[in-house]
Amino acid sequence: MGDPAPARVLLVNHVGEVSGAENSLLTLAHHLDRRRIQPVAAVPAGRLAAELDALKVPVSLLPPLRLNRPRNPWEAFSGWLRLKRWGAALGTAAEELGAQLIAANSVIAAVAAAGGPARELPIVWHARDLRAPRRAVRWVVPRVTRIAAISACVADNLCEAHPAAQDRITLIYNGIDRTLFYPERSRTEVLREFRIADDAIVIGNIGQLVPWKRQDLFLEAAAGILARNSRAWFLVVGADIFGDHPEYVADLRQTAVRLGLSGRLVFTGYREDVASLMGAMDVLVHCAADEPLGRVLIEAMSLGVPCVAVDRCGPSEVIEDGESGILVPPDEPRAISDRVVELLSRQGGAERMGATARRRVDDLFSASRMARLTENLYEEALAAAR
Repeated sequence: MGDPAPARVLLVNHVGEVSGAENSLLTLAHHLDRRRIQPVAAVPAGRLAAELDALKVPVSLLPPLRLNRPRNPWEAFSGWLRLKRWGAALGTAAEELGAQLIAANSVIAAVAAAGGPARELPIVWHARDLRAPRRAVRWVVPRVTRIAAISACVADNLCEAHPAAQDRITLIYNGIDRTLFYPERSRTEVLREFRIADDAIVIGNIGQLVPWKRQDLFLEAAAGILARNSRAWFLVVGADIFGDHPEYVADLRQTAVRLGLSGRLVFTGYREDVASLMGAMDVLVHCAADEPLGRVLIEAMSLGVPCVAVDRCGPSEVIEDGESGILVPPDEPRAISDRVVELLSRQGGAERMGATARRRVDDLFSASRMARLTENLYEEALAAAR
């Protein structure tokens, strides 16, 4: 007898744009052992679908589904109706692609799967969020077969929401493939694009421009750093990709002017060459206080870029303070500026920390480790369903 056929796992995402969660899904799809797992996908049209197609993952296109918190009963009913229709389309895609298991990449995808025709299949929910509505989390947890939590912080949050999570959760950190994530342009080329001198100290922040990412704290910290280091330049990389927070983005630009950063700070907008921009940075600063894990930190650490992040939730699991990075209290821009200035003042300190960070990524946050653990979880869920 030959080897058994690989299990067909349907990767499901509710949006077609690519951000942190979608990058993690793409990394997983690339590294799954196709002798064990054959990935197929149901996602909206867009960059995510195109990149899955490039990985030779069969894709069924779904309509995009973004649900905001309802402000009145009509919005609640309208959202519920859209979710039901999307769940029905998901069920059709699962049948057409011969899926044996659903891998939901968001709480919305998990709700749609568990509430529609796809509920007949085992469901693994990749829990990547600390901001999912509590009601949705409580509803989903007992209806999925297994849960892959991207951090202990996320796992604890789910267990607080519903006791049934305890028996379903497996901790699987996001992974990075250093052979695929690397700068394609030199530091000199990047700095030339932004008209920054070669001898500048470049400090960056990368992420969606949304309030909970706290770029406002980064700007305050930048002003403190610039006051003590005249060679400092700052990059804010990212955009409000869903257009939900135009006021916040406008406030950031006004704050940069008020703090006297206009000549030393660049808002780059959305970029696909994130690795090249990271590679040009001397330090990456991440100010979000409720970060589920912090993929951007792992990416920067994989390139040997020292990181400063808030000592709460995911970053406190990613970084060993003083060894593979620096952790600071939440909401304290002065602490950020002090630690960055201190790091840059120690001869060879940033290089040593960057090397330690790279080793930590190889040990805990590799793409191959993530894929093997996920394959095991999928097979466990299939066995439990049988």
